[in-house]
Amino acid sequence: MINQDFILSQVVGGSLDAVAREMSATVTRTARSPLFNEAHDFTTGVFDLSGKKSRLVAQAPGCTLHLYAVVGAVDHLLDAFRYDLHPGDILLVNDPYHGGSHSLDWTIVMPVFYNRKPILLPAVRSHMADNGGPVAGGYNPRSKDIWHDGLRIPPLKIYERGEKRRDVFDLIVANNRLSHWLEGDLNAMIGACKVAASRIQTMLDKYGAEKVITAIDNRIQYTENRVRDEISSWPDGTYVGETFADHDFQGNRDIKVRATVTVKGSDLHIDFTGSSPQVKGFINSPLSNTTSFAFVGISTCCDEDIPINEGYMNPVTVTAPIGTVVNPQLPAPCGHATACVGAEIAEAVLQAISQCAPKRVGVNAHKLPLAYSHGKYDDGKPWVNLNFYGYTGGAGAAYETDGWGLYPPVMTGVILPSIEMTEVQYPSRVLKHEYTSDFTGAGRWRGTPGLDVQIQHLKESRTSVMMAGGRNTTKGFCGAGDSPSNKVIVGYGTDEAREIDETAFEVKMPVGGIIQFYRAGGGGWGNPLEREPEKVLDDVLNEFVSIESALQDYGVVIDPETLAINEAETKRVRASRLP
Repeated sequence: MINQDFILSQVVGGSLDAVAREMSATVTRTARSPLFNEAHDFTTGVFDLSGKKSRLVAQAPGCTLHLYAVVGAVDHLLDAFRYDLHPGDILLVNDPYHGGSHSLDWTIVMPVFYNRKPILLPAVRSHMADNGGPVAGGYNPRSKDIWHDGLRIPPLKIYERGEKRRDVFDLIVANNRLSHWLEGDLNAMIGACKVAASRIQTMLDKYGAEKVITAIDNRIQYTENRVRDEISSWPDGTYVGETFADHDFQGNRDIKVRATVTVKGSDLHIDFTGSSPQVKGFINSPLSNTTSFAFVGISTCCDEDIPINEGYMNPVTVTAPIGTVVNPQLPAPCGHATACVGAEIAEAVLQAISQCAPKRVGVNAHKLPLAYSHGKYDDGKPWVNLNFYGYTGGAGAAYETDGWGLYPPVMTGVILPSIEMTEVQYPSRVLKHEYTSDFTGAGRWRGTPGLDVQIQHLKESRTSVMMAGGRNTTKGFCGAGDSPSNKVIVGYGTDEAREIDETAFEVKMPVGGIIQFYRAGGGGWGNPLEREPEKVLDDVLNEFVSIESALQDYGVVIDPETLAINEAETKRVRASRLP
């Protein structure tokens, strides 16, 4: 017998997924900033408003670390305007203390009405190229409070009953260095919501609100059932993961993130008690950012064909003590939270889960060395370049698979910009972007090889560097090796070359100045001595691993003349290293 409700849930769910994907395509094709139209550093989704809280019902592939952070922003917008919503309203927020992550991530929401009630809410969350504040680009390693991070935008309306609030719009644009990009980017986000509203209105007219909400309920329940089935397969118990961020860029070092994961049947609780108190520097993670990285960790342990919606969240609860680095109090700065300590949050959660579900975890952290540059074009307009090529790498291994690609899972929605377009859009030249040997975590399955990257700036500019993954590198799982240390050199190839230890602020880059990134690969999975010798040989032939490291890390003996495995010696060496 055909289950009509299930079929309708698939039709409606698939339609909403398509709406989210069309929103994503709209932003990509109409935005001005390279962060949008090249790097795809944004996420689109659709929420419903059938109860007291919004529910995520569909999301397009995007910047994965936005996965659930947008939920908090939508809820704060609804708390502010629940009884003051009208057709044609468009809402905006970026404040980390009103559901944001860091203030560079802006969220726009447009309610869609049916029979005079708000039913569904298309939303776009995007990383903006600038956010005002003391420094271009918004990353301020000298930030001491939230106002040093940049412009705080509490929940507000930028469109009211279909009319643009020109005063509010102009105020926001005026407080941004890249106004020539910002207005176009905002219009792209708004346009995506309007396209979604049109598609959603057609769907509501076809099926009616009651059937659509019922279909959404069924789809969310399907996701929840699938996630609960996964959690139920893990043994009950309490598991602890602990990791550290190198520093907070203001002198505090080894910032701890501790995650206690309790599995009880199909319920999972994550408790961050024991994490470091909030710090002076701008790595504090507001609650929405913390929950987002925790849920990203959970979602990577589940089958990829499970629809992304509210059902992922229902089996999971999160505790994050107020006043800690994972739930700071105003006015603690948060400008770098989406990299640090966000990476450590995901890593600690996955370390804990590796103790009960080792075959489900992969190295998901992205302890990236951030080095962004800014300057002016010939016409005097400013530019900000996040130097994306220097952040690629860091993807780790998982059970039965080596690390692959360039971005780790937490960043997989971000697209590596084309070199050609980067050199058109910025006064820069990518001199080198290639894998390098012996620069990843060893394991039964190894991490993605590390990269050697050189970016040359063709006009005078300034660069700030925020190092991560130096002392506390990305961890391997289940007996594997950790990632090596990242390294950044400013002024590479000159007498003034300077390797950055922890941070550098507004370093003057002359014409022709080069930034060198050594971006470490990810951690491995499993004991390196269990890696198939043939795979080690393949890595040697591909120059991912040297002959010396094949012996040292994997116990595989390779003849340097014939490049063949000495099987007898390999067995002897490996046997000698067994406990």
